[in-house]
Amino acid sequence: MIEDVESGKIGVCIMKDLTRWGRDYLQVGNAMEIFRRNNVRFIAVNNGIDSEKPDTLEFAPFINIMSEWYAKDISKKVKTGIKTKGMSGKPIATEAPYGYMKDPDNKDFWIIDEEAAEVVRLIFRLFIGGKNRNQIAVYLKNEQIPTPTFYMKDRGRGTCKNKALNEDNRYKWNKATLTHILTRQEYCGDVVNFKTTKHFRDKRNHYVDRSQWQITENVHEPIIDRADFETAQRILENAPVRRPNGDGEIHPLSGLLFCKDCGAKMHIRIDYRNGGKRHVAYCSEYHKGKAKNPKCHSPHIIDADLLMQTVAEVLKKIEDYSISNRAEFEALVKKSLAMQQTDQTKKQQKRIPQITTRLEQIDKVLNKLYEDNALGTIPQDRYEQMSQKYSEEYYTLKTELAGLQEQLSAYENAGGRAQKFLKLTERHAAFTDLTPAILNEFISRIEVHERDQKRARYAIQHISIYFNYIGRFENEVTQLAEPTEQEIRQMREEIEEAKKEKSRAYHRQYSREYRARNLEKQREYERIKAREYRARRKAQTAAAQPAQ
Repeated sequence: MIEDVESGKIGVCIMKDLTRWGRDYLQVGNAMEIFRRNNVRFIAVNNGIDSEKPDTLEFAPFINIMSEWYAKDISKKVKTGIKTKGMSGKPIATEAPYGYMKDPDNKDFWIIDEEAAEVVRLIFRLFIGGKNRNQIAVYLKNEQIPTPTFYMKDRGRGTCKNKALNEDNRYKWNKATLTHILTRQEYCGDVVNFKTTKHFRDKRNHYVDRSQWQITENVHEPIIDRADFETAQRILENAPVRRPNGDGEIHPLSGLLFCKDCGAKMHIRIDYRNGGKRHVAYCSEYHKGKAKNPKCHSPHIIDADLLMQTVAEVLKKIEDYSISNRAEFEALVKKSLAMQQTDQTKKQQKRIPQITTRLEQIDKVLNKLYEDNALGTIPQDRYEQMSQKYSEEYYTLKTELAGLQEQLSAYENAGGRAQKFLKLTERHAAFTDLTPAILNEFISRIEVHERDQKRARYAIQHISIYFNYIGRFENEVTQLAEPTEQEIRQMREEIEEAKKEKSRAYHRQYSREYRARNLEKQREYERIKAREYRARRKAQTAAAQPAQ
């Protein structure tokens, strides 16, 4: 419309009142100025405004301001009502998420939609089982499972129930949709409110920080077990992108291996040399920057298949001991947690009083600045500059303090963390195969150390395993038999002797095969040599006879 006004297509604009144009007094005032510049007559009937009568325009700015205030007041009242409802644990979303539907008898309660819930369970099962999101999307497409948008539209639900959709996209799952499903805490039975906020002017949703969410647990029936949901979140955090190797495989340890020296993730590839197939893990930073200024000075190469056997052995030991000696195992876990927490906790407990003292000092400084500004003893620009500086420091320290307090509270709950780990061992008692699901539930990360001899094919290499809930757990339960110096020396001598014997056997075999392949040539060669020899002897004899 503004374009038509500026191009001269409109000469008179008539509306019921100013609020029909808008409730933003700056926007409405700007439009009235455009009308004035283009000699367009503007009439608001209910407000008695006519641009040809200047006297009627005197109160127009006040009407615009009051209209905006009214919209803001209405927005505030609506938000208060929504907040009251959300804080009580009732969902404020207009639609139930995929997998749920509103209870016909109580619209504030969700019940499980079994058909969609089964798809949600399948997605979590595939993801925890080692598939990445792209592979899951391909699988769902091949199985002809409709996307959540089409599924809910077919049942008259969702935000697109009245929209026309492209049928070509009915089975076109994508990574974003799967990520949205995998990160929805509502599938644990919780109600999560206030994820977004909006302003009364633009009406657009803006995502807020998780700390501002209102989470009410165990309101409706869960689709996903909370432990499985937490496992999925750990996988997403440790390995946001799990790429398959050249054979389309994703190794079970993918996303769990980290370099001890530089902290980077380790990549797993397949080695086909010497006619075999083995999975080899190496530091990603070493290969990324080995040409110039490498961040890591060693590849930290390790056999991933051998590492899987070692991890399985450790988990078996933990499982057997925890089942047969539950009380002793719980005591060991608490002792291990206490040892881990000692140094870190001391630093944090020392840091908290420092932050608290500094916050009090900043509060006093800000009060003094405000007084000086009010009395006019400090310039306005100087006040704003210093106020901004101290305010930024204040909120940064507040955030750090909240994080430290949260970590300390987690450390203090050692008994609860031990109980969670014990439940995990009971859940997977007597496992036979070490699946990706079991690995991700038990282990948060594995740090790979450098070999005791670089570039040696056979060497001693240490690893550090960090378990979920209890962190690093190294004691007599998980201790693996480590060879002595004499045993290591003897082992290397045997390895070197075996390599030499292998080389000698190879050359012997090669010689036999070579002789078998070239037997006729060798015989022909020997016959030729024999004839040449006889010819030489004959020539020598003939030359010697005249001399006699």
